[in-house]
Amino acid sequence: MEADYRQPKRLNEMDDLRDMGRFPVPIYVGATGNILATLVLTYMVQGRYKEHYALPVWALTIISCNLLPVVALRSQMDETTHYPLIEEMDFVADQHKFSTWVYAIASANMLVWILLAWTIWSYRRSPGTLVGMLGVAFVCTFFPAWMRLFRFEEAGTSVPKRSEIW
Repeated sequence: MEADYRQPKRLNEMDDLRDMGRFPVPIYVGATGNILATLVLTYMVQGRYKEHYALPVWALTIISCNLLPVVALRSQMDETTHYPLIEEMDFVADQHKFSTWVYAIASANMLVWILLAWTIWSYRRSPGTLVGMLGVAFVCTFFPAWMRLFRFEEAGTSVPKRSEIW
């Protein structure tokens, strides 16, 4: 029998991709901002470095920059660490408290955006393609928040009402 993913869970109890749909909107704002900033930096790096090794070095650098603070903060955690409910997490204070697999998914997502952008800009590099890529990334990475903003409360779930989102 499948577990009900809609039951309240703490950050360290995340075990389903659907749990990511429960993040507070500020989490999506931060994640979207991170992707958009990475794409702008990727545009600048891709235009400057044409060596074959530039893309893997850049991707590894970005992913490492995203994971190193998590590793550092996790090294200070102990058995008394408080894990808030997913819906109640704070963007700054709780980013390092996710289940480990969430970081693998986030890193893979970042890698996909870097590879897609690098590939597109290898064929056509212009301010228009940058703006287009940023637009697509904004819509896609903020999509779970769009879904929450425009749906009605689900009966019997911990999904907040539209008025409780912000």
